Amino acid sequence: MTRLFVRFYLGVILILFVAWLIQTYVFRASTETENISVVEAALSGAAFSARDDLVEGGQANFDATLDKVRARFAYPVEIFPKAERPLSTELSGRIDRGEAILIARTMVVAIPSSDLLVELGPLPQFAGPTRRNVLLGLGSVFLLAAAAIAILLRPIAKQFRTIERTALAIADGDLSARIEEGRTRRDLPIAGAFNKMAARVETLLRSQRELLQAVSHELRTPLARIKFATELVRTADDDEERRQHHINSIDDATDKLDDLVGELLDYARLDEGTEAAIRETISADEIIAEAVAIYAPLHPTIQFSSSAPSPMVELTTYRRGLLRAVGNLVSNAGKYAKTQVNISVLQTDGQVQILVDDDGNGIAEADRELVFEPFKRLSNDTQPGTGLGLALVRRICHRLHGDVSVSSSPLGGARFRLRIPGSGN
Repeated sequence: MTRLFVRFYLGVILILFVAWLIQTYVFRASTETENISVVEAALSGAAFSARDDLVEGGQANFDATLDKVRARFAYPVEIFPKAERPLSTELSGRIDRGEAILIARTMVVAIPSSDLLVELGPLPQFAGPTRRNVLLGLGSVFLLAAAAIAILLRPIAKQFRTIERTALAIADGDLSARIEEGRTRRDLPIAGAFNKMAARVETLLRSQRELLQAVSHELRTPLARIKFATELVRTADDDEERRQHHINSIDDATDKLDDLVGELLDYARLDEGTEAAIRETISADEIIAEAVAIYAPLHPTIQFSSSAPSPMVELTTYRRGLLRAVGNLVSNAGKYAKTQVNISVLQTDGQVQILVDDDGNGIAEADRELVFEPFKRLSNDTQPGTGLGLALVRRICHRLHGDVSVSSSPLGGARFRLRIPGSGN
């Protein structure tokens, strides 16, 4: 992480440095070009005047005439051979054409029909920033920008190093590692997002670990029954005994194992956020009627009834998931009811509540949270099942942004209350 920010900072510095060089070059080029043309236009008359005076006085009187010319100007005036001043081809051509040119801080013009040049200068320094001042000014701006960027990047780099350390800690197995938030106003939102992700990962891994431990225990029972029945098959006296007793036992254990694997797959697939759910608008009484039609025949001695308000309660939700949740509650109520199960619907404050009541023995208050945990069965529970039905209901409810709870029923048994958002929520 540190190397990343060092590279980023060096890249920014390089960009600023290149911008500084470009700005310096542009300023110097544009300023010098404009100044040279202005100075040449302004002072060429003085150069031509001095040259004409020297030509008029004659070459023999150059010294006397030069003294008179010098008296008229506030800067030096000299004569020297052209060969003493190396010139570019362009400047030499201009001088040969009789132009007065600016070289450095001097005006130079040629004396016709000779190899001599008249030089006026050095000229007085023009007001305004020198090239050195310009370079120093731009360099100061460059250093100030570099320092400002370093100051601004420092807290960001510090926070990213904290995120890096926390991520490495989680990778090493410390799932409880988190980034401390809210100490300064400059904290990045990524810290909160990272902590949320870490908490989610920790929850998922802990859930998977607990589920794996529970699965390992639950799978042993049907596998042990199959193994025991297989041994008995080997020692059976005749085929009739194998078929009537031991093979039937193997079939029962295999069916239980198959049911358990199916429930496990559903439980894993319905993990929050791991599967895209298609939402559609449905009526609550339609879901209840379908659930009763599926599970009521499994409990022929129990009377199932349902009631729904008028008009029908509609909601936009994951139909398949809701049907599975309501079906599991109906099936669970049918197992523990004595004579009747009632399913009703309420709509309050933008929520839809589905109540499943039975007239069984109910659930002790101390066990009402326990029944929603995977493979947690009450000590006196003799009903068949995998122990995942109610855990699936809770997971589906969380997936639908709702919840499920259990309390006492007016019928004398248990009341399961499923709450989910209504239409438009």
